[in-house]
Amino acid sequence: MKRLLLYVHFNKYDKISNHVYYQLEHMHPLFSKVVFISNSQLSQSEVDKLHEKGLIDAFIQRENIGYDFAAWHDGMAQVGFESLKNYDSITCMNDTCFGPLWDMAPLYQKYELNDNVDFWGMTNHRAIDAGHIYIDEHLQSYFMSFKNSLIVSDVFQNFWQSVESFEDVQKVIDNYETKYTKHFVDAGFNYESVLNTVPIADNFFHSNFTIHYPHVLLDNKVPFIKIKTFDLTQHLSPYLLQAIERVSSYPTQLILDHMSDVSLPTPPYLLDRKVIKTAAHKYSNTKKVAVHLHTFYVDLLEEFLGQFEHFHFDYDLFLTTDTETKKAEIEAVLEKTGKTARIFLTGNRGRDIIPMLKLKEELSSYDYIGHFHTKKSPEYPYWVGDSWRNELFQMLIQPADNILANLEQNDNLGLIIADIPTFFRYTKIVDPWNENRFAEGMNELWERMNLSREIDFDQINTFIMSYGTFIWFKRDTLQPLFDLEFTDEEIPAEPIPQHTILHSIERILVYLAWANDYDYGISKNDTYITPFVDNTVFNIRPDTMPNTYVDFDHIGGISGALKYIYRGPGSAIKYIIKRMVLKFKS
Repeated sequence: MKRLLLYVHFNKYDKISNHVYYQLEHMHPLFSKVVFISNSQLSQSEVDKLHEKGLIDAFIQRENIGYDFAAWHDGMAQVGFESLKNYDSITCMNDTCFGPLWDMAPLYQKYELNDNVDFWGMTNHRAIDAGHIYIDEHLQSYFMSFKNSLIVSDVFQNFWQSVESFEDVQKVIDNYETKYTKHFVDAGFNYESVLNTVPIADNFFHSNFTIHYPHVLLDNKVPFIKIKTFDLTQHLSPYLLQAIERVSSYPTQLILDHMSDVSLPTPPYLLDRKVIKTAAHKYSNTKKVAVHLHTFYVDLLEEFLGQFEHFHFDYDLFLTTDTETKKAEIEAVLEKTGKTARIFLTGNRGRDIIPMLKLKEELSSYDYIGHFHTKKSPEYPYWVGDSWRNELFQMLIQPADNILANLEQNDNLGLIIADIPTFFRYTKIVDPWNENRFAEGMNELWERMNLSREIDFDQINTFIMSYGTFIWFKRDTLQPLFDLEFTDEEIPAEPIPQHTILHSIERILVYLAWANDYDYGISKNDTYITPFVDNTVFNIRPDTMPNTYVDFDHIGGISGALKYIYRGPGSAIKYIIKRMVLKFKS
């Protein structure tokens, strides 16, 4: 059979996702000619890669106007409308789906052998007459295959030659997507779909099965799942991924990678899939690795050096601290333990993250960087800080060999963060109302880094981050942060208040990786606590929460207490006085 595939591509970041390569690899053998039509502005290297892989026979670059129908028109025009008649079939499809989940050859054979079918596709949409809106029954346009019996007709030729490049997508829907099926059927041609939703539509609330009922598509062996369904029905997505893995050999990692890239990388259904697994191969120990430890509490240095014994790879150790006295103490510990490190005085501003950023030149030549700090929580009993620190050891230091292996074997993986320590599950420290107060600073920081991807942190409920800021990363992942120049004035002095630029940096790392085309991974916390704890803590009513004890010794002594009175109770007193004055005047 002489078949033509007109494949329309669009990616808002002007790139080709791996699920597209997979799609073409499995579709191309069925066709005599594949025309790849991109509504994105692809680089020449991207186009060359398609040709080098032997996935396409012709390429068209166009502006994203007229959307898919105008793109298919342009593909037909390039082939030649008269030449189209020489093909046994023309398939028009786009990259808005994952798949194929199964071999497509049997479907082509089925419909090509059926003389009663002139065109076919995956799913149809029933007619809707809601008074204020009317939609004809139509074959959904993400996949349409037209047989020669229809291609040679005047109705087919006239329809496609008359397609305009509307800039309003609704005009494309109204004039083409919902009309072409009836147009051809009224001319005497017949269609079928892999899943005919018309007989079953009354049993479901929604009419668009491709988005709302992916389980029905799977049950009926529809080989494509719409990308939109993962964002629009996120509560179903974890189970949809599992179902695809049960019934098909389709690599779901392609779904995870694409959804992490084109939408935010932090919806709940993706998080569990971010947990890193044991790498297929051991780390090669051929990369340059730097380990940075901000050593504010020198008494913990030996404990960290002992933990670093879990590293079975070569690395250079960088230590930062804030005083000459501590530097001398650090040197004594290094001599005692027989360890080698470069020590830098970076002052007592910026906690642990600014000292690392001050080493931008020293760290610039390294492939992988581990960032840690001598973690304590002096506002709590020591065993709270110990539990937190020990869990971070278990997540990011003890499994470091496997972490580096994952970074090495996955080009897209750029950042590894720790899972949530149990302390943050037993206590309601992370509150969505308070987290939202960090959004403004994060948006300002994003703008300063001049990143190409847009994001509004004010629209995010809570942020995925590494509590304690222990991280492993590829240097390029966080490069924009290293490139920033921070003034001493914008870095708060100790004791630091809430909602500072330091808090913004802590929360922005995962999203910065995303902006730089990198994914992130989560290192699992092996300390199990039942999810009933989260359910209980999350649902604590604010009015029932006890007053919080504040130890002023750890937030500046008398000066810290005065600041606390001014900012907290002081503001309440001012409010009461203001209301009383207004009441008196009235």
